Amino acid sequence: MIVRHMKPTPALTPGASLLFGLLFVASGIFPMLAAFDIGPLGRADIQGPPWLGFVAGGTFVAAGLAIIAGPRALLVNSLFAILALAGLAALGNWVAFGAGERVCSGSLALPWLWGEGDFSGLACRIPFGLGAVITDAFLCWMIVATLQKALGGPPRLARLLKAAQWLVLASLLPILLPLLIVLLAGVALGAVKTRVTTGAWPRNEGFVARQKAKGLLGRFGTKSPPAAGRDSD
Repeated sequence: MIVRHMKPTPALTPGASLLFGLLFVASGIFPMLAAFDIGPLGRADIQGPPWLGFVAGGTFVAAGLAIIAGPRALLVNSLFAILALAGLAALGNWVAFGAGERVCSGSLALPWLWGEGDFSGLACRIPFGLGAVITDAFLCWMIVATLQKALGGPPRLARLLKAAQWLVLASLLPILLPLLIVLLAGVALGAVKTRVTTGAWPRNEGFVARQKAKGLLGRFGTKSPPAAGRDSD
């Protein structure tokens, strides 16, 4: 299997984990203090209610503490990771579903379309809404997986974990379905183009050759002779 030949990802050393974790924590302190009008940033720099600054900064702090905990304290690492993901979910849900007007700045870059500017109303809420729903689903899955781990692992909470996995898949469908449709449309157009130019439908010759070498095609192509019946007198 491919997994057997993959090298495990090297874990950070305790010193590197501490360094990167402290950088994340330091990055989150100033937005958290801004929620209380303390430090170089103030409430006026927060584009929204003060708690947004606290949650945004707390997300970085929780991520940094998760890095510091690392795989040596797996349960603590998971708890801080849940807090970081919950912070991202809170921010996304506020932008998508919170009260008030929403104005976003961004750009759209596609092979046939490019644009940049400000978006307001639903044009701003819908992208954040998709991201918020996906983040909420992953948060539910992470909470259930961590709780299962704390209780001793499978088969505990197996059904609840399966439901959380289906929730994640359902949240990704608005993104996966258009990609799948575009992929299938591209394959179909390529097949039709080959049919028009060559008069034959495309075939995977490598796959056909491998099956011929295994004798599978010949096995399915030839019928077994019928069993001989008894001669009647």
